[in-house]
Amino acid sequence: MPMERGAFTHSEGYRLEYRIDAPLEPTDRRLHVLFHGFSRIEAHVPPVFARVQWSGAQQAVCLFLSDPIHLYTKDSACGWFLLGEDEFLPRVLDLRGVLLERYGLEGTVWHGLSSGGYAALKYCMRAGDDDLAFVISPHNDPAILPQWEAEAAPFAGLPGMAAPRPTVESIAGWAEPGRARYLHAVISERDSYFALEHLRPIMELFRRDESLGAVMLRDGRGHGFIADQDYEAQLNEAVRRWESRRDRVRPRETGSDVEVVLSSYLAGFANQQKRLHVTGGTVRQVVDRVCEIHPQLRSRMIDQVGRILPFVNIYVGDDSIRDIGSLDAALTSQATVTITSAVAGG
Repeated sequence: MPMERGAFTHSEGYRLEYRIDAPLEPTDRRLHVLFHGFSRIEAHVPPVFARVQWSGAQQAVCLFLSDPIHLYTKDSACGWFLLGEDEFLPRVLDLRGVLLERYGLEGTVWHGLSSGGYAALKYCMRAGDDDLAFVISPHNDPAILPQWEAEAAPFAGLPGMAAPRPTVESIAGWAEPGRARYLHAVISERDSYFALEHLRPIMELFRRDESLGAVMLRDGRGHGFIADQDYEAQLNEAVRRWESRRDRVRPRETGSDVEVVLSSYLAGFANQQKRLHVTGGTVRQVVDRVCEIHPQLRSRMIDQVGRILPFVNIYVGDDSIRDIGSLDAALTSQATVTITSAVAGG
């Protein structure tokens, strides 16, 4: 199977290493992004990549990420991916967009175990799409863990070291109306501390919302241990629930055929495609559809909560969306939507 190795370098010199595995003809139409958890194992010499032997990787495009803290120091084995987050997170999301477009994939599954689950949930939310987070015993608040003082606190003052924001804050808005994200959490029956102190607050945030599913395995195992067959079975179930939710939540593609015209700057993130046609009944639906087709555009057009960035201008015909009043403005048949960015080259 073709394998590609690469790295991002932070302005402070930190390195996030990644690995891309891609079969010649992927049969799984989803991109899988995998974050490792704690790695206090002798064989784990940086970079650390999680589940590279996962059987599903033979049919899927996989992006494996290694926490930059491992290359910075031997005194931390955490996998929260906080070091250099300010620069690494947007670069990973850009790489995700490249892979989705390169292989014609239809969504992303964010995998993470323990501290890696904490990272997977944050990245899934920041991606802004209707993706799946598949997490095993995820952390909610790293700072309350005993490992925090030894593994992260000594490095908290480093430039570019992100604060340990609780997951319930990072994913606020996850289940907002119209979104089809899905979170599938798995925990082993002897992992009571993480069930009560970390998973429970996350579940309470959702208040029985259909965008979350949680399963306790009757496997006699403790934290961080899950059998390969259980991992595969739960992932298959998570994908089934996620796709079912997307079918229920996503509006059917009704509305007008709309021509979208992108500025030169934005077309640079859309394979230089300045004109495309999409279906949508409102400006919001059209923008969402364009970002689905060209994922790299999302961070250049939309903020973390789905609002158009202040330097992005959208016109319906000759009328600015700011004059029309709302992204939910209805579009007529054969409308033209022009999107520009107040950036040099736009």
